[in-house]
Amino acid sequence: MQEHVLHNKSYTHPLLRCLSTEEGIHILQEIHSGCCGTHVDTRILANKALRAGYFWPTIKQDGIRLVSKCERCQKHSSLIHQPVEPLTTMLSPCPFMQWGMDIVGPFPLAAGQRKFLVVVIDYFTKWVKAEPLARIIEGEVMKFIWKNIVCHFGIPREIISYNGRQFQRRKIQEWCQGMRIKQRFTTVSHPQANGQVEVTNRILVQ
Repeated sequence: MQEHVLHNKSYTHPLLRCLSTEEGIHILQEIHSGCCGTHVDTRILANKALRAGYFWPTIKQDGIRLVSKCERCQKHSSLIHQPVEPLTTMLSPCPFMQWGMDIVGPFPLAAGQRKFLVVVIDYFTKWVKAEPLARIIEGEVMKFIWKNIVCHFGIPREIISYNGRQFQRRKIQEWCQGMRIKQRFTTVSHPQANGQVEVTNRILVQ
């Protein structure tokens, strides 16, 4: 108690002024979305309130509720909105049966309005095929697979790619099913799962 105001002792902060829940929520609102607010996440929000010298017992829970009700945070935060995918074991028993596929770009425009690069690599031999594209739609992806994989090395057993729409459209899924090509997708926001292609991309971009 200092000057008739209750304070809480902290080992990592100065004396923290104790607030009621209503006062604390007002402080959190100012930090989160006030005139200088940056819509920080719940952990940073509570720490900022503590560093400002305030404390109340439900500071973390109130921060979680505040952020979960913030419309701008729900729309623009870096949340994963895609469905989860099961972990995929990357094993290739023989050449040209399992391919990793990715799309790189956009790059500065080249001839023919090409600004993307589609890349595939065979997991067994590390053979790489790449081709520039103007558009990354499922039709162009299917043409690339037919010309650069099927016509040269035969029908593969499976193709591993990320969760892009051009790999998940109904048209390309039915086309792969008709050719008995199994599609596998890497875990969302974890490109390391298709590491062979990611390493190749870095080499090509350099």
